[in-house]
Amino acid sequence: MAQTNRSRVNDACNVCVVALVVVMAALLYVFGAAMSGDTLQLTKSIRGAEIFDTRDVP
Repeated sequence: MAQTNRSRVNDACNVCVVALVVVMAALLYVFGAAMSGDTLQLTKSIRGAEIFDTRDVP
């Protein structure tokens, strides 16, 4: 059975929404890890990032 134009548009919208969710989840993970300070290697890998280690400051 041939697809109509409307079903193709719906399929394309569904793929776009799934891709957007995946990209947003990846960004949330990266920025969450960078802001938590748990992984200094991730922060160092960001060009121009300055690291302020305040864990030893009273």
